[in-house]
Amino acid sequence: MMTERDILLKKLSSVAFAMFEIRLFLDTHPDSTDAMAKFDDLNDKYVKLKEKYEDEYGPLLSKDADSPVQWIKGPWPWEVQ
Repeated sequence: MMTERDILLKKLSSVAFAMFEIRLFLDTHPDSTDAMAKFDDLNDKYVKLKEKYEDEYGPLLSKDADSPVQWIKGPWPWEVQ
């Protein structure tokens, strides 16, 4: 059974993947205003999802932690049931 944390991580991963794909498209179609608008929308969604995750579960990435100690205080992936 997926937890709320798992669901949020899956959403973040999906949005990040879509952003990556659109970036690849924009490499060959830099003038596509539709693709750029979609990228901007996805980026906004990613920022909101990331903020929600970090508010509820702590830093998503070690570089986002206030200190190295904060990063290691949360449960490790294998400690979450």
